[in-house]
Amino acid sequence: MMKRVKVICALSVFLGLSCVLCAQIRIVPREMLDAVASPRLSCDSAALGFAVRHIVAPQMNEDDAPQTFFFPLTNNADTALVIRSLRTTCSCVTAKAGKTVLNPGEHTEISVRYDPKGHPGKFERRIFVYTREGNEPAAVLRLSVDVSAGADMAGEWPVQMGAIRLRRSEVAFAEGQRAVEKLRFINVGNKPLTLGCEEAFLPECLSFEARPQTVLSGQEGEIVIIYDPQARAPGKYMKVILKGLGLPPSRSSITVSIFPGD
Repeated sequence: MMKRVKVICALSVFLGLSCVLCAQIRIVPREMLDAVASPRLSCDSAALGFAVRHIVAPQMNEDDAPQTFFFPLTNNADTALVIRSLRTTCSCVTAKAGKTVLNPGEHTEISVRYDPKGHPGKFERRIFVYTREGNEPAAVLRLSVDVSAGADMAGEWPVQMGAIRLRRSEVAFAEGQRAVEKLRFINVGNKPLTLGCEEAFLPECLSFEARPQTVLSGQEGEIVIIYDPQARAPGKYMKVILKGLGLPPSRSSITVSIFPGD
């Protein structure tokens, strides 16, 4: 009987803890997640008849001149429509409407200019078309680009890891000698970058710091790695896994080697 009471008490405690944990978990509604990827469209959405809403640009190089793409559209409504504003998700993209006032059945086009300079990589840029006041666009256009690094960038910063480019991705220390190594990098992404490292996997003999903590798009930063010979090293070769690049460890690691000192 006593054993049964203990089991019931333990089960009650477990269920109580489960309820507390469930109460602390915040469930994000599915419609909220969808609104970020695909925002709710205004009531003018059906009236804007776009011939195409997604363009895949041909392969570009960062040294190429800006290219312009066109999204033809027709006013399918019985009343005039006004294109009040166009917004893009990157400063590398500018958009312009051929006409801002469209009578019923009238045609125009949205011209989208993409400048690849300083933006190597694969991206999808979005253009939001607004015909009314508020935060609901009438249409969302997409431009997919694939830009290879230019000659100048590849020559000066040959190593690419996601949104950053580095001059090198390896450092070496003399065994038994405390030392500091600095790696310069440049943020080639389209937004500020906060770079860190996976501290749980950082060897005891190494310290990591990124300067500055947040690097703006197009700006340079510095990775600082310090070797402490008094702490244990797991081997002659180690990895510093960078955090904040959205890449797997195999593609976002700095190799650290320890060679025999004098």
